[in-house]
This record gives sequence, C-alpha cells and structure tokens, in this order.
Amino acid sequence: PLNSVEDSTNRRDTVLQNMVAAGYIDKNQETEAAEVDMTSQLHDKYEGKISDYRYPSYFDAVVNEAVSKYNLTEEEIVNNGYRIYTELDQNYQANMQIVYENISLFPRAEDGTFAQSGSVALEPKTGGVRGVVGQVADNDKTGFRNFNYATQSKRSPGSTIKPLVVYTPAVEAGWALNKQLDNHTMQYDSYKVDNYAGIKTSREVPMYQALAESLNLPAVATVNDLGVDKAFEAGEKFGLNMEKVDRVLGVALGSGVETNPLQMAQAYAAFANEGLMPEAHFISRIENASGQVIASHKNSQKRVIDKSVADKMTSMMLGTFTNGTGISSSPADYIMAGKTGTTEAVFNPEYTSDQWVIGYTPDVVISHWLGFPTTDENHYLAGSTSNGAAHVFRNIANTILPYTSG
Repeated sequence: PLNSVEDSTNRRDTVLQNMVAAGYIDKNQETEAAEVDMTSQLHDKYEGKISDYRYPSYFDAVVNEAVSKYNLTEEEIVNNGYRIYTELDQNYQANMQIVYENISLFPRAEDGTFAQSGSVALEPKTGGVRGVVGQVADNDKTGFRNFNYATQSKRSPGSTIKPLVVYTPAVEAGWALNKQLDNHTMQYDSYKVDNYAGIKTSREVPMYQALAESLNLPAVATVNDLGVDKAFEAGEKFGLNMEKVDRVLGVALGSGVETNPLQMAQAYAAFANEGLMPEAHFISRIENASGQVIASHKNSQKRVIDKSVADKMTSMMLGTFTNGTGISSSPADYIMAGKTGTTEAVFNPEYTSDQWVIGYTPDVVISHWLGFPTTDENHYLAGSTSNGAAHVFRNIANTILPYTSG
C-alpha cells in the first residue's frame, strides 16, 4: 500500500468499510473520505525540514546501523513504513544536546573554526546507546545525515588506551596495584618517551598512581616488561582494531591505534559490567508496516576479563577523578571511574590533537572526544584535557547522572 496507488486505495476503502461496520463513522463520512485521491498521499521521499528531527545525531546513527547491520536501504527506511525501536533515553539525549549547544564550551581557532566533538552515553550491561551527539552545534554544519564524530571518526585514543592494553594485562599477570613501576627510563633502543610536560615526581611510582596521573614512562615500562604481544592481545580482546598497528612500545600510549567514542564506550563497559563486554547498539528491533518484527538485537555479552580484574581496574580508575588527571572532569556529587587521554600535536608537544575523557558508573559509560578534524599550526587544542574536554564531559555527566539509578 505504501508504494502503490491501487493497493493503497483498496486498503483505504477496506478500512473505511470496517469503520462504518464498527460504528466509528457513518456512510456520509465514508463517502467523503473515499473521494480523496490517494496519489496525493504517497511520497517518494521525506520532504520535511532537517530541523524537524529532534535528535539528528541519534537518528543518523540509527539509520547507519539499520543499513550496515540489518541490510536496509535509506529509501526503504524512510518510505516503507518501518517502525524502528531504539535504545534512546530522551533525558540523556536532550541534555547532551543542550551541552553541545553551549558553544562557549568548545575551543575555537583564530580563523573562527570550532573544534569538533563526539560523545556517547552507553548502558554497560546491554550495550544500548542511550544518547549520542556527533558534532558541535555550529548552525551551518549540524543536522540530519552529517558526519558523526561519535560513531564514524578515527582518532588516536591517547592515554585512554592505557587501562585496556597496559594495566589490564598487568593485573591479569598478578601485579599488585601498589607494585612500584619504573618512572625514569626514557630510552628503549631508538624509541624515546617522556611523561607529559616532562614531569617526574620520583624514579618509581605505584601502579595505581601511574594510572591516575597518566604517567607515560611507567606505561611504556610495563608493556616492555610484559611484552608488546600482550598489549596487542588485550587491545583485540577489547574490540580495538589492531590489525594495521605497528607492534612497537608506543602502543602503550595509543600510537597507531584509531578509534571513536562509541568503540571506546563499548570497551570501557567491560570494566563497568564486571568483565563482560556487551555489543554497542542503537536499534532494539525493527517492525514492518504490518507490525511484524523483521529484525531484533540479540543481547550478548562477551567475557573479556575476570570480575576480579575488572574490580581492581575500577578501583585504580576511581583515582582519575579524585586525585588524578580527571579532577577537573569530575561530576558533582557522583562517583565515577575512568580515564583521560591526550595526543600531542606533531608540530608542538605543548599542543594537543585529541582530548578524551571516559567515565563510568555501574549504570552508564560516558565517552567524550574533542579535537579539530585536521590538526595543523592554525587548528590545535591548547594544553591538556583540563583545558578543554574536561568542561564538556563534566557538563554532560552532571546532566545525565541524575537520571541513573546510582
């Protein structure tokens, strides 16, 4: 009926007859309604305004998932009467969008270009995405069917990779959380590394401090001790694409790895969910025009680490927001665990290309990235996450967490 004038007319007439028989309308109303030409009621495409979509980033992600996972076309989705049920939480989504509409939170280059950003709020037990924003609210660029930095970007994770490929393997190897780690070795053959801003408080630091303060030297030393292969195995286990990444010590700092907020939210969900990693998804089920379920998400969880390992990792990552690099990201009146991350700009180590904050509770994982689409001498982020991404993340967390059970 949706694509045929004849079929839609027959269907309309049948419905009208049934409504008369049931007493909902009389014969005169039936005759009047039957005189409408159904040609005028059929459309080949959606003709509404972009502004009519309340949640464009989420809508885009749903369409992309329906196409890539369930083999529908965009035309079928718009025109064939499908009903798509999603994991959307409107409280999360609306509040995330309000944060992104406050453009004063986002850095701006001298030429007026805003930094871009993407954020995801994910339920860690099911993997359902409750909210997503994929662009900064610059009126000239946001809207329906635009690039989504939360789901489609490929960015370096920086130090947010450390819990995944450095410290999880260390805990699995039986290392104590207070094990003293090397905080002074800077040269490994041709590879040279240093802590951010060259900070060295002591020659050795306990592992929990190394993670909370995001020290680079202990992270690289740990991968050197455990072996690069262990780091790669862990990255693959957490769902990262490690296939084209060089097997070098720099992987401890995210070197060569490309990811996005959605993928990182899924990975961190394993820590929030006692070692079980769910499949991140937007769609719960799809019904056709007749109400038949033609596709549905099958909830699945993959055990990637033991519960005891997840608990120990969480205990260390609590320090990120209490006395580590995430203090300025910490939401008011809520306890979160997580990690910050930055990527140095190639042309000047005092500037950054990527800034991340990822935080989680048992109820939600919030994954936030900030950066310019292309980093160059005119488009870069100044300083660390505390100068940029922290403010956006804190605002998101402060507006979302009141809607969680925790």
